[in-house]
Amino acid sequence: MVLKPTPIAPAEFSAAVLRETARLGVRLPRLQVLAETGSTNQVAWELAQAGAQPGTIVIALQQSAGRGQWGRQWSSPLGGLYLSRYFAPQLLPEDGAQLTLAAAWGLGQTLRDRGVPVALKWPNDLVVRERKWGGLLTETRLVGGKIARAVTGLGLNWANPVPETGINATELFSELEFPELGSPERSHDQLDQSVDRQLVDRLDPLDPSGHWVDRSSNSSKISDGSNSLHGASALANQASQMNTPPLLPPTDFPAEGGPPIRSLAELAALAIAGLDRGDRQLQTGGIESFLADYLELLETCGRSVQVGDRTGIAVGITSRGELRVKFSDQLAAELHLPPGAVRLGYARSPQAPEPPGPDGGKVTDFLKNP
Repeated sequence: MVLKPTPIAPAEFSAAVLRETARLGVRLPRLQVLAETGSTNQVAWELAQAGAQPGTIVIALQQSAGRGQWGRQWSSPLGGLYLSRYFAPQLLPEDGAQLTLAAAWGLGQTLRDRGVPVALKWPNDLVVRERKWGGLLTETRLVGGKIARAVTGLGLNWANPVPETGINATELFSELEFPELGSPERSHDQLDQSVDRQLVDRLDPLDPSGHWVDRSSNSSKISDGSNSLHGASALANQASQMNTPPLLPPTDFPAEGGPPIRSLAELAALAIAGLDRGDRQLQTGGIESFLADYLELLETCGRSVQVGDRTGIAVGITSRGELRVKFSDQLAAELHLPPGAVRLGYARSPQAPEPPGPDGGKVTDFLKNP
């Protein structure tokens, strides 16, 4: 399938995300949407340094230097979700992995509540039907011996092209069998009119600048509608590309039924809600309050893991994010492996070379329990 997302303006996407987050009841102290940047994590750190409030969100429509685990580059072309959130957690350094656990749990629960069959793969991946959909990367800063600042970055495939080699990443679109947009009987003029009405409704009460919005303020800017024509044309073009999932919310879906997520903007809002959910739960209840639910989402459990020349079974994780692996021999009944100790890879294309592990050696493959 060839996916051809239509370029959109950051202001349009910002307004759409704000609209969707408002529907979910999520308050954003600040949202910054960029057409392109090197890394949303880096921008989030810069905003934090400048005094941004915890909960600040940065989204880029494209990234040129997105980062993943092991220092590898995360391909970030137009059509995917590239988002970072700034936190102020106050955790001990040895508990830093809890930030990623909480973020993954909040995302997993929120997306499952919407009907998406997402699962988690230790330590930081989101998978759909055993294929990589996206991943998390958390970075922290210490102040006074505690983790006082953190940024969690999220990358999710939506309508972005995915390389044929390497791991079997997949767009959510193909997994959910997103229905065709529009109808051959509807002209572009008709689509323009309906989309214009939707954009006016979306842009009117919200700041359409695409730079940032302070939702604690009583003031609001009213759009002059200058972006409406562009938005209408973009969505009309998307409707004509029948197989491409939309970046902005479409207007011709029924209120009930249809796919669980209908646009990249809605996916962004759900991701923001999930990260917020995980953060609040960790702060108010601690890791033990959701660890059992996290394990329900963890597809790693019950599978074989090769550790050196020994084979064990993954049975869970500890409260500090260590993978619990049980062995049948007498050398050690159970090992607790911190993130980075082993790499649990995906099935690869035959043409793709195996990437190096964290110690420069061969990656430990992730094997299903026979």
